[in-house]
Amino acid sequence: MSPAVRWSARSPGWLWIFVAALGQCLGYGSEQQRVAFLQPPGQSHLQASFVELRPSQDCSPGYYRANRGLPTGRCIPCDCNGHSNRCQDGSGICINCQHNTAGEHCEHCKEGHYGNAIHGSCRVCPCPHTNSFATGCAVNGGNVRCACKPGYTGAQCERCAPGYFGNPQKFGGSCQPCNCNTNGQLGTCDPLTGDCVNQEPKDGSPAEECDDCDSCVMTLLNDLATMGEELRLMKTKLERLSVNTGALQQIQHMETQAKDLRNQLLNYRSAISSHGSKVDGLEKDLSHLNHEFETLQEKAQINSRKAQTLYNNVDRTIQSAKELDTKIKTVIRNVHILLKQISRPDGEGNDLPLGDWSKELAEAHRMIRVLRDRDFRKQLTEAEAAKTEAQLLLNRIRTWLETHQVENNGLVKNIRDALNDYEAKLQHLRAALQEAATQTKQATGLNHENERALGAIQRQMKEMNSLKNDFTKYLASADSSLLQTNNLLQQMDKSQKEYENLAAALNGARQELSDKVRELSKSAGKTALVVEAEKHAKSLQELAKQLEEIKRNASGDELVRCAVDAATAYENILSAIKAAEDAANKATSASESALQTVIKEDLPRRAKTLSSDSDELLNEAKITQKKLQQVKKLTRKLPDLLIKIESINQQLLPLGNISDNVDRIRELIQQARDAANKVAVPMRFNGKSGVEVRLPNDLEDLKGYTSLSLFLQRPNLRENGGTEDMFVMYLGNKDASKDYIGMAVVDGQLTCVYNLGDREAELQVDQVLTESETQEAVMDRVKFQRIYQFAKLNYTKEATSNKPKVPRVYDMEVSSGNTLLNLDPENVVFYVGGYPPDFQLPNRLRFPPYKGCIELDDLNENVLSLYNFKKTFNLNTTEVEPCRRRKEESDKNYFEGTGYARVPTQPNAPFPTFGQTIQTTVGRGLLFFAENQDHFISLNLEDGNLMVRYKLNSEPPKEKGIRDTINNGKDHSILIKIGKVQKLLRITVNGQSIEIEGEIFDFSTYYLGGIPIAIREKFNISTPAFRGCMKNLKKTSGVVRLNDTVGVTKKCSEDWKLVRSASFSRGGQMSFTNLDVPLPDHFQVSFGFQTFQPSGVLLNHQTRTSSLQVTLEDGHIELSTRDSGSRIFRSPQTYMDGLLHHVSVISDTSGLRLLIDDQILRRNQGLPGFSNAQQSLRLGGSYFEGCISNVFVQRLSQSPEVLDLTSRSTKRDTSLGGCSLNKPPFLMLLKGSTRFNKGRTFNVNQLLQDAPKVSPRSMEAWQDGKSCLPPLSAQATHRAHQFGDSPTSHLLFKLPQEMVKPRSQFAVDIRTTSSRGLVFYTATKTSFMALYLSKGHVVFALGAEGKKLRLRSKAKYNDGRWHTVAFGQDGKKARLVVDGLRAQEGSLPGNSTISTRAQLYLGSSLLAKPKSLPKHSFVGCLKNFQLDLKPLDSPSASFGVSPCSGSSLERGLYFSQGGGHVVLANSVSLGPEFKLIFSIRPRSLTGILIHIGSQPGQHLSVYMESGKVTASVDGEAGGTLTSITPKQSLCDGQWHSVAVSIKQHILHLELDSDNSYTAGQFSFPANSTPGSLHIGGVPANLKMLTLPVWKSFFGCLKNIQVNHITVPVTEAMEVQGSVSLNGCPDH
Repeated sequence: MSPAVRWSARSPGWLWIFVAALGQCLGYGSEQQRVAFLQPPGQSHLQASFVELRPSQDCSPGYYRANRGLPTGRCIPCDCNGHSNRCQDGSGICINCQHNTAGEHCEHCKEGHYGNAIHGSCRVCPCPHTNSFATGCAVNGGNVRCACKPGYTGAQCERCAPGYFGNPQKFGGSCQPCNCNTNGQLGTCDPLTGDCVNQEPKDGSPAEECDDCDSCVMTLLNDLATMGEELRLMKTKLERLSVNTGALQQIQHMETQAKDLRNQLLNYRSAISSHGSKVDGLEKDLSHLNHEFETLQEKAQINSRKAQTLYNNVDRTIQSAKELDTKIKTVIRNVHILLKQISRPDGEGNDLPLGDWSKELAEAHRMIRVLRDRDFRKQLTEAEAAKTEAQLLLNRIRTWLETHQVENNGLVKNIRDALNDYEAKLQHLRAALQEAATQTKQATGLNHENERALGAIQRQMKEMNSLKNDFTKYLASADSSLLQTNNLLQQMDKSQKEYENLAAALNGARQELSDKVRELSKSAGKTALVVEAEKHAKSLQELAKQLEEIKRNASGDELVRCAVDAATAYENILSAIKAAEDAANKATSASESALQTVIKEDLPRRAKTLSSDSDELLNEAKITQKKLQQVKKLTRKLPDLLIKIESINQQLLPLGNISDNVDRIRELIQQARDAANKVAVPMRFNGKSGVEVRLPNDLEDLKGYTSLSLFLQRPNLRENGGTEDMFVMYLGNKDASKDYIGMAVVDGQLTCVYNLGDREAELQVDQVLTESETQEAVMDRVKFQRIYQFAKLNYTKEATSNKPKVPRVYDMEVSSGNTLLNLDPENVVFYVGGYPPDFQLPNRLRFPPYKGCIELDDLNENVLSLYNFKKTFNLNTTEVEPCRRRKEESDKNYFEGTGYARVPTQPNAPFPTFGQTIQTTVGRGLLFFAENQDHFISLNLEDGNLMVRYKLNSEPPKEKGIRDTINNGKDHSILIKIGKVQKLLRITVNGQSIEIEGEIFDFSTYYLGGIPIAIREKFNISTPAFRGCMKNLKKTSGVVRLNDTVGVTKKCSEDWKLVRSASFSRGGQMSFTNLDVPLPDHFQVSFGFQTFQPSGVLLNHQTRTSSLQVTLEDGHIELSTRDSGSRIFRSPQTYMDGLLHHVSVISDTSGLRLLIDDQILRRNQGLPGFSNAQQSLRLGGSYFEGCISNVFVQRLSQSPEVLDLTSRSTKRDTSLGGCSLNKPPFLMLLKGSTRFNKGRTFNVNQLLQDAPKVSPRSMEAWQDGKSCLPPLSAQATHRAHQFGDSPTSHLLFKLPQEMVKPRSQFAVDIRTTSSRGLVFYTATKTSFMALYLSKGHVVFALGAEGKKLRLRSKAKYNDGRWHTVAFGQDGKKARLVVDGLRAQEGSLPGNSTISTRAQLYLGSSLLAKPKSLPKHSFVGCLKNFQLDLKPLDSPSASFGVSPCSGSSLERGLYFSQGGGHVVLANSVSLGPEFKLIFSIRPRSLTGILIHIGSQPGQHLSVYMESGKVTASVDGEAGGTLTSITPKQSLCDGQWHSVAVSIKQHILHLELDSDNSYTAGQFSFPANSTPGSLHIGGVPANLKMLTLPVWKSFFGCLKNIQVNHITVPVTEAMEVQGSVSLNGCPDH
């Protein structure tokens, strides 16, 4: 069955369509018709179907039908603001807006015009004058701002843009593109004449000027393509039609007439539109000259509206003709189908409808005859009449325009003449200015030449004078040199004998040192001193535990015996500490003695100096050549002496690695001292005894603020014999005339004295010190607090009794010019109870030693005990019975922020549970930590909120947190539950929970409050130890007892919540309000600060009427006020050294003083009086970054005290508690340890590093948006380098000649998980030296003249931790030492020797290597590379090496700040349709991201410039670019997606959710040659291309896709510079 028949069979009412269309064409609309049709086959019975034919009714001009397509819809007036009388049915959108308006309702002015389209008229933009070369403008009075079209520039588009020429200001003038287009690039030409600057031949015709496309261009192109396809299909169908010849000719004739009519109407419309535009243009151009043009414009608008009405009527006629044509075509198509069906044979006509179809055929023939007889002459007559009326109207308009044109032409001629005259004057003025500029340049050049000539003459005169003086000096020195020659020769003879004696002594010392080093190194053969020291140190914990057990079990009448046992145990602790320290120090004493002998005499320098002097004397004194032969013999002996000295130095290298073990010993010693501080037992003094207490390391904290708490007891009269005057304590310098704090009992009452350098302050308590029995001592509590020069004493009588008295507070102030307690760390002492006989006490404390009991409580919030003493005086703690006093038991544990608690737990419990209640006021701290191999769970406090960081599998660590502040000093309960079966970890705090899914590892030990240093280094944990209180400690098996602790005390002092310091990030601030009223006649504000930044706000103090500010400017401290208008004081010194400095601003009746570290700047006039208003204070701000502590503001209603930073404060980018610039407390435990002796650094070449020190200039660069602030979590390991990103990654070191020696000792720190790879290599033609990994073992290999030696470590070191490897050779001897004590030694067979070469490789080597060595670099990190104890920090070349990140890595490429790029050759082809997708996380806002291609006429570049992302494309026919400036900076640490696509000459750039399109005349061949893909930068040979940015990218880049195919970056052909292919560090 044919398609036509199948269609007719399936379509119900197939004949209905034909008859309905035919009826409408025949005009069956004057009366209603009902035509019956048969139903198609397949229905149950025949039914008649009817169609009603109604006449077509349209709305009048100026109206539109509300419901489009429904004849019953009512007609509504068009809303076109009087600018059109035609609008679309249904929508009401206005058609053909007039009077220079646009919009759906002609509500705004069209492009290039301005005004009010709703209530007024639209005028052409005066850009520049009557020629509107703008897309829009804004006119405000006489000010005009134009948005110029492409090719125009200037405030009013009065000039041509670069690449264009012409004179827009001239009447009828415009800008045309320069006809200098060469190689697809727009050339430059003269802006007025268009002459090409480079005189190259012009192209045949200028490129067509194109308008910018908007964002809908893609949709428009797609719609046009679809319509083109539909039109081609329709054309094909129409060409296949064949109907009756007569009917076809008649239809074609009608179509021709309709087309002619349409063309005539279109021409008429064009003429009307053209003349209307000219009239409007003339009226608007001359509106400022004559008011009559306004009237002319109104008249033109009225006539135009009439013409518009006529045009709309004609347009509707055309529309009716179109509809008639369409209907006729439909009828013909239906007739054609019907004829085909009828002409089918009988056998194929089964699908025709049943019935008498011959009648229907006759009816159809009748209708066709009617159609042929139809007369269209009436319609034609109407159309011709409409045309005649339009022509008459056009003639009237032309006549009216000609009438006024004469006047207009006269005005135009006058204006044109005036403009030409003005332009000629401007040309003359420009020529005069150019001539003046030329003469000025000539005069300037002559001046410069004269200055240079004068300078040259002056320099020549200076040189001549200098030569004259030098010549005179040379003559004098020559005379003196001849006289000194004989004396020098005699001294050299004497020196020769001394050198020979010293050489003999050094040989002996070297042998002795070698023996001692050999004993230390042979740890496997016998017990070394260090091993013995470790055993002593490890026993300290057991002794400390015994002491705790003794104390815990003490009760009842056995207290005295237990205290004696405690004292005895502590004596054992002291002995063990001393033995451990002696053992550790003995390990280096022998080597130090030999080295000090060499250094003391300065033999190397003296030998080299004398050798150099002897050579000079040989040249100058030829007469004494025979005598100087002895000197030559001496110089031949000096190298042997130097070699012996250097040999001794090489022997010291392994001792440097012992420092790791000594560090461990010191940590155990610190644990023992910490245990001693926990002995909270009063010490009894007999009137002759005393102790020197060990002070904390941080004495700087005592300068501005000192808080000391202690308990005192005095025996009753029967025991003490009536003693009333006694010494209590002294804290200060050994020279008592300097700063100190002291206490004494005078007449039975406590007296407190302190001196800040020039005057003493004294206060005596008006209460008698409590007397009690020693067996059951009742003690008074004394709390001394000093803030700068002010102090107060809190005295609580009978504080340890059941009913203590009410505390009394006493204030005191020293009338001194100083505010700080300056203690010399080398000479500070802390005597309690007594003092040594040779110590001279201050007069106010010169009393007999104390008799009674004293117990120390705390010093600056740190627990302190008398049993942590340095020395005792006439006191034997094993014999003297301590006092006994009542103590309240507490379940709280105070974590000082310096250590941790280690808690054992049941490893295989099915549901492990851990609970704790915390109180804290600090912002950061580690609460809970558990680990197993490389997995861990860390519960931290970050910015006052709870944060969980965990690593449960091979993926990088992850984080989850709860936004609930818990550092408010209140109780917060934390519960940790682990469900191993459910694979779920739940952490609950204050009713909120965090759930983590995954396989939870087993652990037998966990840590509270902190972790040991080894674990910190293993997992690179930077969170500080916790400072605060913990209680209710629970685990799976029950209550937790903290027995294994460091820096943990079993009580929380009353001052632990006090926060005196804060760390400020850049721009961070703290604000305090309502600080009470200041004193009217005395004002003081003081604080301490630390910073490395040169500028920023330190403090801003305000009241309602005054303001005072202390700032840093270029490192100088400046003081200014609101009233002064300028700075009052500026310090002569700078204070940006990172040390703690104190500032005080004091204003009283004597004037204004600024004290900086007690250095005074003074002004006689004080600050104006403060009003009776509340004070406010702001700390930090602007560029300040550092720490502020010990803030004091004098207030009227309060006694002097330090400002608690947690009270009444708001903060931003600030962390409370501690200072981030200081070394963490857990590292201060190892104070004084050194890994290697310091040596001179040889800067061989440029230093390789990723993050340079922050300078003020770089901070400004961050501010202007060209670079990013470094992430707060950036933890790049200092000076460590990552190898293995490329198989051939390496560092090349070229040694200076002075370091190339026959003996060499190397050392390097290595961290890796790789089992194989080359670490170090150097070679000559006949020998080599290599260090590499083999199955995780460290191997040191040497080879010379066919002989080989291989030293292999016994253990594996690919555990991901840092290990120190020392290796070297002395002739044919070789040595390998790993981590200090595990040594391997050997010698090359035969007489072969090896010497160091000038070229050394770390990682892979470009030199030829033996087949037994690995070919490629190992994968891991190296740092601290040394040769003969001298650090080698600066490689000469680097390839594929990037900074080693301490944080975890995620997938992607990392481009370091040092610059680098990746190249994939012949991998990408640019074509007519192309798409590129990738993601970036930048650390700098300028750099090349992706570049494809290497030819000038065919490339694509994506780059950043000051934060703006740009895509640039260059093809055969030209190029274009498009840019996006993000709303927020890309420096937010987040990944940002970038997509670039090319389709149909459209360049599309997408950045996250922002889009940008640009259309251009560029094209690429369909089969273009694949080009190279450059990532992160381009090589130097491509920098000939015209791109504005050539800086390499700094940051991370990942997920590169080209045409939806992932780019295999790991198959990169070339990797240049510092690029990591293995991953990006976490932000």
